[in-house]
Amino acid sequence: MPMTSIATRDQLLRALDAVAAVLQGEASDLPAELFADDIQLLTSHRGRHEGRRNANLALRGSMLPTFDVELANQVTLADAERATASAYVIGRSTPDARPVGFNGVLVLHFAPRGEAAVVTELRLQLNSVEGATAVLANWTLPVAHRQWKPGDAPAVLSSELDAPWHRVPRNSLPLNDEEQLAHAWYRYAWGLDQADHSLLGQSFSKDARAVLPPMGKLEGERMLVSTLKAFRMPWPWMLHAGRPLAIEHAPGSSTARMVVGRLIPARMRMEDGRRVYGAHYQLELVQFADEWRLHRMDYHEGWITDTPSN
Repeated sequence: MPMTSIATRDQLLRALDAVAAVLQGEASDLPAELFADDIQLLTSHRGRHEGRRNANLALRGSMLPTFDVELANQVTLADAERATASAYVIGRSTPDARPVGFNGVLVLHFAPRGEAAVVTELRLQLNSVEGATAVLANWTLPVAHRQWKPGDAPAVLSSELDAPWHRVPRNSLPLNDEEQLAHAWYRYAWGLDQADHSLLGQSFSKDARAVLPPMGKLEGERMLVSTLKAFRMPWPWMLHAGRPLAIEHAPGSSTARMVVGRLIPARMRMEDGRRVYGAHYQLELVQFADEWRLHRMDYHEGWITDTPSN
C-alpha cells in the first residue's frame, strides 16, 4: 500500500510538544527520533543555530526564569514528500519569578531521512514580549509597537513561505472531522494574524456572516475579508489563540457547528487550575469539496470556564 504521508499526526504533535518542553526547561535535548542532527534553528530572539544540541541550548538559553509554556492552534499537514506542524506558543513566567511573558508562532518543517521523517528546520518568531524583559538579557526583543523601519531584522517566519497550508497544499495526512473543523478556524486565525490575505480569503463561504465587536455585523465574504484586514493592521503583535470547546457534526453532513474559546495570554487559568477563556466564538461551518469554511461567526466577550450554551 503506497505511503500517503511521510509522518503521522502523532509524530507531528509530539515534535511540537518536545519544543515546548525545552522552552520551559523540562527536557535536556530535542529527541533524536524526531529532530535531525543537522537541524536548522531560526529564531527572532536567539538568532540562527545549526545542530540538535545547539538548537536546544539556544531555545532554552541560560539564566532565565522558569516558564509555563502552552501551545494553541496546532496544525499538522503532510504529503508523501514533506510535512509541517505549527502552533502558537504562549509562555508565562512561573509565580516565583519576575513576571514576564511572550507570544509567538512556531513552525516545524519535516523531511524524509532514511525510513523516517524528522524536523530539519525549526522557525520561531516571537510577536510580543511583555513584563520584566530585563531578565531576558540574551534575547533580541521583537519590534511590536511601532512600524517597520530600515535596519530592522527580517522576520524568520513568513507565512507565504512557511504556513502549513502553503508548504503542503494537498494534504494527505488523515484527519478526523473534528481536526478538520478545528483547522478551518486555525487557518482563519493564522491568515488574520500573519497578514496572509490569501489564507484569510480562503476562510469564508461566499455568503458568510459575522458579528464581531467593535466592527458590528458583517455580511458576505468580501466585507468580512476587507474589514478584518483593515481592522488588524495596527496590531501585528496580537495572536488569536483558541481551542475548540464543542463540535457538532453528523457523519456525512456538509454543515457543522463549533464553539471556540479565545485564550488571553495574561490570564489562561483560574487559581484552582481550571482553563479560562476571555471570550468565545459561536461558529457555523460549511464544507466545500474537501475543506471546511466559516459560514457564520459570532464573537461573545466575557470570561468563561465551561462550554457556553448555543
